[in-house]
Amino acid sequence: MLEPGRRRLFLDTLRPPDGYVLSRAVGTTFTLDLMALLSVPLAFTFRDAQDGEGRLATEPLSMLESARRYAGRIIVFSQGGYTGVPRAVQSALAFIEDSVVAVFPPDPMERGAIFHPKVWVLRYEAREGTEDQPVRYRLITQSRNLTFDSSWDVSLVLGGVLDESRVNAYSINRPLADFVKRLPSLAPGPVTGFHQDSVDLLSEELLRVRWSPPEGLKLSRFMPFGLRRANPPFPDLERRRLLVISPFLDGEFLRSVTRRRRGSVLVSRREALLTVSQDSLSSFEKVFAFRSALEAEPEDADESLPLLAGLHAKVIVTDDGWNARVAVGSANSTAAALGTQPRNVEFMVELEGRKSRFGIDALLKGSRDGESGTFGSLIEEFDTCEAGTAAEDESQMRLDRLLDNAVQSLARVDVGGSVAASENGRYCIRLELPRVPDLGPAIAEVRCWPATLQADRGEPLEDGTEFEGLSLSELSAFLAIEVRASLEGKTESSRFARVIRLSGLPEDRLPRLIAAILRDKRRFMQLLWLLLSPDQELSLADLAGSLSTGKSDSSWGVALPGLMERMLETLGSDPRRLDDVNSLIEELRSTEAGAELLGQEFKAVWDALWTARKRLK
Repeated sequence: MLEPGRRRLFLDTLRPPDGYVLSRAVGTTFTLDLMALLSVPLAFTFRDAQDGEGRLATEPLSMLESARRYAGRIIVFSQGGYTGVPRAVQSALAFIEDSVVAVFPPDPMERGAIFHPKVWVLRYEAREGTEDQPVRYRLITQSRNLTFDSSWDVSLVLGGVLDESRVNAYSINRPLADFVKRLPSLAPGPVTGFHQDSVDLLSEELLRVRWSPPEGLKLSRFMPFGLRRANPPFPDLERRRLLVISPFLDGEFLRSVTRRRRGSVLVSRREALLTVSQDSLSSFEKVFAFRSALEAEPEDADESLPLLAGLHAKVIVTDDGWNARVAVGSANSTAAALGTQPRNVEFMVELEGRKSRFGIDALLKGSRDGESGTFGSLIEEFDTCEAGTAAEDESQMRLDRLLDNAVQSLARVDVGGSVAASENGRYCIRLELPRVPDLGPAIAEVRCWPATLQADRGEPLEDGTEFEGLSLSELSAFLAIEVRASLEGKTESSRFARVIRLSGLPEDRLPRLIAAILRDKRRFMQLLWLLLSPDQELSLADLAGSLSTGKSDSSWGVALPGLMERMLETLGSDPRRLDDVNSLIEELRSTEAGAELLGQEFKAVWDALWTARKRLK
């Protein structure tokens, strides 16, 4: 358990089982990186979405096609105000505008409460031709947000099969199904269409999913927090030895859960340990800090994986007789997360196994001798005499709170906009704000701009603000907002992105974005290969190699015979894929530039092939 030398990249955990394709996906996160979200469809499209060093494929065509295929099947619920402003402009961002839903904790009066779970529920269906195979589910419960953060995290991946013959629900699944069902109610506005259907379908089917836990472990319970007025105390086995792994700490909460226990152990970041009092740590037998001097890999770690630094994992282990209970998920060891009346929305999963294999001592193996390849090799004992010595800047803390409160207010306010065409194929976005919240005198400035533009195009956030001269690719429902606050001579700023209601977008916007990327015949060929490739069988490396001879821009040359062969294979094995190709070709034919790109030679070949396809319908 928690073996640093046995690591998996996040996208690997999303990849469908053999013979299956993604049907629907619901995810949750606290902070959100839009480029990280844009990378998720890559996992369902390419075998090698990441290279050996964890770098993502970012070529615009691969990003756009994977988003076109799968983004519409994905919905992510994230804490409002904590979506990052993308650094790079990607036309494919247009495909995920409907996939992001900002949510907030149930009680709007609870200051400081956050939506903090990190859960993915994925539904997979058998490929066409193998419909007799059961629907499969995967539940990923983790401590990491949907960002490119490089901290040490932990995740639990459960595979499951939908038991369609079962009438009654598995009682253990009710908290999970209720959690998914409640998600849309945390959004300020309605979640409609396909995404609401996904939530409804998943919350109903999850009741009848039979899970397969990791070897040697038994699934004990699903634990959502913060969706009810009160939760049972957790950890709930009194007087049992406890191990807490948490990057953020609440001294009073730690003291309350450990005062009747002996031999408990705490692992955290050194920075967090310095902020809590010595008294808060007095009931722990041992306290460990993540090795700040290490901040690197154990010697036997997989060298093909990216380097990690810092601690972000959240784990609670309870020794219970011969067994051990292991809870993993999003919750830090704070009253806001795990108290009897938690303010935060969190999600944890608890498993049970033999203490000799999954208990506290087994996990801490190597902490004394620094044995490489163990979790214990990543930590070092912390001198509790140093606890409480960190100096807190009260002025900075007040400024940070003011800034965060302003961000949360702006994340909740209703913002709309309208798009109007202007001269020379350009567009104008005009913002509509029925109400601008009073953010207080400390807030010096609030600026905004479409997230596809640079920050120097920012304008005041107010009703009637306009952004003129926008190209088609610069139209975006993602609005970047920057808040600047000043207090006692200090100035700080914060940026976030949010989705706004945007009316008047061109109906053919997405097809035209695809056409704009197809600048020459070679790039058009690349997209055809993508459209003709079976889900999850396509390799980016193979694609690049197969197209290395496609160098003709003025004529199809030697490239067309190979493409014809691929299309004929598709006609015989999976003709439905030609329907996607035809819709693309029809869009291109409707424009002068697109018709010129296709050329008479290709159009003659395609018309003959499409005639054959229609006869098969």
